Amino acid sequence: MSGDVGADDSDLESTSTPVRKGVAQGAKPFQEPGELAQGAVVLIAPEPSAALLAPTNLLLDGERAVQAYLRAQLSPRSRHNALDALRRLSRLMLTNQKAQPSQIPWPAIGFEQATTIRTALYEMTRVGLITPGTANLTLSHLRGLIRTMYGMRLVTADQHELVHSGALKGVPGVRKSRGRALSATEERALRKAARALDGYQGAMLDTAIVLAIGGALRREEIAQLSVDGATLGFLRFVGKGNKAREAPIDAQMQPAIDAWLEERAELAPAHGGLFCSPHRPDRTLSPWSFWALVRAAAHHAFGTQEPCEKGCECFKVVTGPHDFRRTYATRALDQGIDIGQLRVLMGHASSATTALYDKRDEEALFEKRRNMRIIA
Repeated sequence: MSGDVGADDSDLESTSTPVRKGVAQGAKPFQEPGELAQGAVVLIAPEPSAALLAPTNLLLDGERAVQAYLRAQLSPRSRHNALDALRRLSRLMLTNQKAQPSQIPWPAIGFEQATTIRTALYEMTRVGLITPGTANLTLSHLRGLIRTMYGMRLVTADQHELVHSGALKGVPGVRKSRGRALSATEERALRKAARALDGYQGAMLDTAIVLAIGGALRREEIAQLSVDGATLGFLRFVGKGNKAREAPIDAQMQPAIDAWLEERAELAPAHGGLFCSPHRPDRTLSPWSFWALVRAAAHHAFGTQEPCEKGCECFKVVTGPHDFRRTYATRALDQGIDIGQLRVLMGHASSATTALYDKRDEEALFEKRRNMRIIA
């Protein structure tokens, strides 16, 4: 393979099974859209099990590089996203849905494999398996891993050049941004279901939803809120990118905070977190527990009598924790806040990012345009 590091030809020839480099066996040079989406890229072996036949030092060095790259991600969410991208690449390369990054000899990557990976990801966007944004995030993490390997002297300068060449540049394409904003009726139904949860969970989740919508908070920010950081008319916390943020507390948010603080006082937790773990009040709420509680309330409000599973009706109403931020942005824009002001309130670096949170109904926008006078 072009660009192998730490292995000579004898390493590959010594395996008992013939090893083929490049595209998986049976893959045609020019495939119909969607064929590559099933996974046609391998770095070493045409069969998933044959990945174990790759030179051991390449697999070990690759695993070392993966761990170093993950450690370099500064937040748990960043590490999760990086690992998710590397797992996606592993499944693609080995045509095995259970493949893991440790099975890939990453230091062996060359130009042919890089371009095939990019093409495969592009084909996956064309058949709707992933969005262009997901494909480009995956390519970004692959470029980051190659930089890490270059810093560890596991790849050559030629391999490092893949980062800057067209081999791993982003794929074209735009899709409608995911997620939605909750209507006022949906918000009230969700909060009613939240208040119906057992014990202190009900008042706590109701308040957390109010703050998530009213302050445009991410689930990690909800989980890290402190009692001291929810006073004097502001929510104060450290947000994404290690940036200190303040979110004003309005007249609708304060009563929810006061009601929860009264109930929290009866629990008397030793920690200073505003919210508690749903089953252990002596511990603070985690981002995952917050989302699990939201899902339980959403299913109760919008789901069926059956257990909540992927594809349940409740997921059509509350698609993800960012829907609360989308709700905030959509309502703020609808009430006259301009995109630049909203960017500051949401803690974004770019107004282009903020614009993605605008979920106002297109038909309402078109109707407003019909009522405008443009032509003299």
